[in-house]
This record gives sequence, C-alpha cells and structure tokens, in this order.
Amino acid sequence: MQDLDSPAAIDGFIDRFYERVLADPLLAPLFLEVARVRLTEHLPRIKAYWRKMLLGDDSYRRHMMAKHRAIDSRRPFTAEQYARWLLLFEQSLSADYRGPGAERARQLARRIALNMRRNLESTRVKTQNINEKYAVTN
Repeated sequence: MQDLDSPAAIDGFIDRFYERVLADPLLAPLFLEVARVRLTEHLPRIKAYWRKMLLGDDSYRRHMMAKHRAIDSRRPFTAEQYARWLLLFEQSLSADYRGPGAERARQLARRIALNMRRNLESTRVKTQNINEKYAVTN
C-alpha cells in the first residue's frame, strides 16, 4: 500500500477512481451526458485540484463550485449520487492507499461532498424563491 504523498500517487489514484466512476451506472451518465466531461481536459484539472488539496501545489486555479452549480442547474444532483461518489472514492482509497495523505483525502472528500450538497441545495432554494417572487402571473 502506498500513501497519497506525491503527485504520481495522486494522479494514479484519480485515474483509478475515475475508472470506477465511469463504469458506474448511476454516475457515468452524469459525468458523460449531463456534464459532458471531456476526460482529456477534466482529469488533469482534477489531478491538479487534489495535488493542491493534499500537497499544497498551486497549479489549480479554478472555482470548483461554479462548474458544479452550472451542472446542477441543468439536472440537480441527488443524494444517491453524492453517496455513490463518496463510496467509490473511499473504495478506491481503501483498495490501494494507506497513510496520512490517504486519510486526509478521505476526510476532504467527505467534507467536499457535504459542503457541495449544502451549497447547491441552498442555491436551488434561493433561485426558486427569486423565481417565485418575480414570476409573472396572467
């Protein structure tokens, strides 16, 4: 078992994790059809994100929530999708990785899933309230 303590280890982990995601009947359509993820662009970004989170690498400079908010506005993420994403993440970790970096990744993934869900659900409620407030009645 190795730890997630180097760029190469993180990159390998993300590759394995995405193999699971893209083989999953619940998540694959979300990534490939709804989000229309281009893996050649997406995977390097996700790897950079996790290198930033785990190693302090500063090559990731995007705003993760903006992208997810746009996808959620087309088709809201479900509780089942969050749970499956986290399950696959943790299964991928447990299969090949141990150590402080792997445990930090596990805790971060849990926090990310929870915070993203809360943030996106809050955005949906706010948008709905605005739409209702300014709805034109006939």
